[in-house]
Amino acid sequence: MILRRLGNKTKIAKEIQKYFPTHSIYVEPFFGAGGMFFNKPKVKFNIVNDMDSDVFNLFQVVSNNYQELETAFYQMPLHSELLKHWKETPPTTQIERALFLLLHSNFTFNGYGATIVYGGSKSVVVSQKNAFGEKIALTNKMLFDVQFANFDFRKFLKALMLSDKDVENALIYCDPPYLGTDDNYKDGFLENDSNDLFDSLQETGCKWAMSEFNHPFIIEQAKQRNLNVITIGERQNLKNRRTEILVTNYKKDATLFDF
Repeated sequence: MILRRLGNKTKIAKEIQKYFPTHSIYVEPFFGAGGMFFNKPKVKFNIVNDMDSDVFNLFQVVSNNYQELETAFYQMPLHSELLKHWKETPPTTQIERALFLLLHSNFTFNGYGATIVYGGSKSVVVSQKNAFGEKIALTNKMLFDVQFANFDFRKFLKALMLSDKDVENALIYCDPPYLGTDDNYKDGFLENDSNDLFDSLQETGCKWAMSEFNHPFIIEQAKQRNLNVITIGERQNLKNRRTEILVTNYKKDATLFDF
């Protein structure tokens, strides 16, 4: 993965996938760093979305112009002054915007710092750059033939054009900003957003699964809509430990429990 994001599903992706039904169409409205997508078997058709224009731009560049990005990355100095410059004067070209996001995400503390963090001699830095360049090339291969959109989840899910047969073979997986942790995100994700997400998912007619913490509002929504909840396990966020759950509109096996 070439992005680091708080809450990405890299560490628990395999556990969550145990509860995915068989599918040949995979849809993801909140792609983010791609923690689930890059850690699951790739199916025949993949449609993903993220409303963050910088995330969308990065993966578009990696998909369509990764060699130029790779060259520019090798030439880019890993220096806090460059980070400061881009923060004060945001880059405007697609390549520079992609580089800024990569620099900020991977070479600052938790992807939120104001200074570059890396260790070792010049040769170590070169080695780090080479390894990261290989990640860019691998990401390009994994994104081959993936449809990537840049919409609010409501518009994205409403615009899905799936036949009845496609609906039967599709899985929508959602990893939205979690309720109660909106201070970790630029725009926040409120109860009305969560309610809209439940409604939008139900309207697709597809099988879907949503990751969340066991927030009281989420649990109540699941009860009211006769959905299923799977306890995935305890997970640490910035403030405390929370219980990670998976809400689904289908039953996979006996580990699911009904309300």
